[in-house]
Amino acid sequence: MELRPLAAIDPDFLASFAHDPEFSGPMLTSEDQRRRNLRAALEHPEHHAVLGTFRGGKQTGLFVFLALREEKYLELLAGLSRDSEAYEAVLSHLAKAYPGWSADFVFNPRNHLLASALRQRNAGFYPEQQKMVFSGAFSPVSTDGIFPFSQEHAAAYFAIHEKDAYWTGEKVAAAPNQFRILLALSGGKVIGYLDVTHGLPENEPYDLFVLEAYRRKGYGRKLLAAALEANGSAGMSLLVDKENLPARNLYASMGFHRIEGADSLTVHWQIPAGESFFPE
Repeated sequence: MELRPLAAIDPDFLASFAHDPEFSGPMLTSEDQRRRNLRAALEHPEHHAVLGTFRGGKQTGLFVFLALREEKYLELLAGLSRDSEAYEAVLSHLAKAYPGWSADFVFNPRNHLLASALRQRNAGFYPEQQKMVFSGAFSPVSTDGIFPFSQEHAAAYFAIHEKDAYWTGEKVAAAPNQFRILLALSGGKVIGYLDVTHGLPENEPYDLFVLEAYRRKGYGRKLLAAALEANGSAGMSLLVDKENLPARNLYASMGFHRIEGADSLTVHWQIPAGESFFPE
């Protein structure tokens, strides 16, 4: 099995995975996703790795990673192959080329080949997720108590924000061109937040959270309504844990519907430390 960098992506190879129930890519389901996850990777090689696997000159795999050197972080944007040896070749390459890095893999839950290869490396598996897309209409909801992020409430927002994720509150707040932050306040106290992307053809509510004592009081609905109002005519989609029925019901009541064939599984692999291929 030969592994080599790619300067271009074979459209026929890519198209052959589009409707494959086991090996299609959940992060390649729309033209906007393909633009952001494939074309941008070729245009910005300093922040990406685009790799192909080949057997006897025939392509067997396409793998695209976001690669942030300063943060030692990898994210799989596209992983397409029906060959177990292709996955082994890529993971072996990552172990040698990116020792000590954190790597997140988002892929089709039915892709047993990649799942098996990652389990053998003791990677951590998160709950399976469903993709839902906004239909374009929802019943009006009061957004009283919802405010845009401000430095006045920064410390309180950081304190309750999810810590076990790449996009911590501090990183989200430092990326205003990429994220909009909405805060839920009660009596002047920050009791919830929503991080949502903006400026894209299809934006995503990335992290929605309400303190347990304030749940089932409508704050999640208010945060989502404020995000939809601010989103204007742009599209919106999201990922939700498949087993989280209350969240799925909330999104459905706000005009989101499930997209068949776009479920995803996220796996985190802390690559063992060792000697890097890259010079310091």
